[in-house]
Amino acid sequence: MVGRQGRQSRSLTLQLSAWIGCVIVAVGVLACGFSFAFAYQEARELQDGQLKEIAALIDSRALAFTGSRPSIESSQDADVKVVIDRLSDATSGVAQAAGLVIPKAMSDGFHDLNGIGQSWRVNIRTLRSGERIAVAEPSALRDEIAQDGAMRTLVPMLLLLPGLFIVIVVIVRTKLAPLTRLASVVDRQNDTSLEPLPEDGITNEVLPFVRSINRLITRLKEAISHQRRFVASAAHELRSPLAALSLQAGNLGATITSPDARERLLAFQSGLRRTHRLVEQLLVLARSEQGALEQPTTVSLRAMATEVINVTIGLAREKNIDLGFDHFDELDAIVDVSAVTVVLRNLVDNAVRYTPAGGKVDVSVVQSGSEVLFEVVDSGPGIPDEELERVLEPFYRLDRSVATGSGLGLFIVSEIARRTGGRLVLENVDGGFRARYFQPLHRNG
Repeated sequence: MVGRQGRQSRSLTLQLSAWIGCVIVAVGVLACGFSFAFAYQEARELQDGQLKEIAALIDSRALAFTGSRPSIESSQDADVKVVIDRLSDATSGVAQAAGLVIPKAMSDGFHDLNGIGQSWRVNIRTLRSGERIAVAEPSALRDEIAQDGAMRTLVPMLLLLPGLFIVIVVIVRTKLAPLTRLASVVDRQNDTSLEPLPEDGITNEVLPFVRSINRLITRLKEAISHQRRFVASAAHELRSPLAALSLQAGNLGATITSPDARERLLAFQSGLRRTHRLVEQLLVLARSEQGALEQPTTVSLRAMATEVINVTIGLAREKNIDLGFDHFDELDAIVDVSAVTVVLRNLVDNAVRYTPAGGKVDVSVVQSGSEVLFEVVDSGPGIPDEELERVLEPFYRLDRSVATGSGLGLFIVSEIARRTGGRLVLENVDGGFRARYFQPLHRNG
């Protein structure tokens, strides 16, 4: 769970999408701020130009400002109007218009003043006649123009941001899709099917990494091949001297009359048989690991199982074990005959070896849907639950076991199951132990 959360938090797609989204938001905010500033400055210059033009028209008498009124309002609208005030000593240094107080000593030019409830932009000018006037306009209009300009930039950005984020996620996922395909290719490979990763569609930035993995796969494949060839060659070379030793031991038995020497010879022959069995298991393991499986062919499962039992019946008779069929479906199946024979023989041989003398071993072959089930049930002591996984390791044998064996039988079965898509299920049952192997059936055509 922790590893999965760590992988999710380090998702390159999520990080790229988040960072690009943050950059877009930041750019949008900056664009909105600059838009507001530019629009504000533009509105300010426009407003100042209007106030300056009005004052210039009054100064040139193109616009009359006569009469006894000290101020004129162009409109009753509190936000959109122009107020013109006379600044003279008669007003005691103060001119008032729409709640705006303008000190008479204020210098010519533009000023920002606060009236009652609103701010004003004021242009003070001394006319050629010596009279001073103030042309004022509320600043709310200027602020409104600036806000409208900023919103025209922000609203499209806010509307486009979700769609843009989705487009970014899709693009990032599309560009990273080749890496996902490479991961699936690596997951499907095993030690018998190591192949270089395809380089089609890989970007230049990732290509050196993929090529490094391919070189590593090549080296690993060579190392595994060398190891398997060594095991196979060693097991093969041991077969001839072991066969010669067995023959010599048999010839020696005919000349020995001493009971003590004969007892030692029997122990020696037993050791030779165990060693010969180990060599055979090593050869089977080597062929299995090298992927030397046959093409599936049609075979009678009864005939195959009967042959396996006939091979093991000698050991069963030595231990007075009742070995036979419990249930059998008459079935001609398309299977890898060599692999299935090895599986069934190892399961039966393992059961006979670990079942006490006078016990019982039942073999069943049943079709279950698209699989064939090989079941071997014995009356032996079973395997402790905590060691059910460990018995699948090579050369692992139970400490309390007194049976002869190499510790490779169940490991070979598990390897064949892994390579052929089979399933091995080991479990303790009342009064013994059960091994079940499920082998998928091949279809014609």
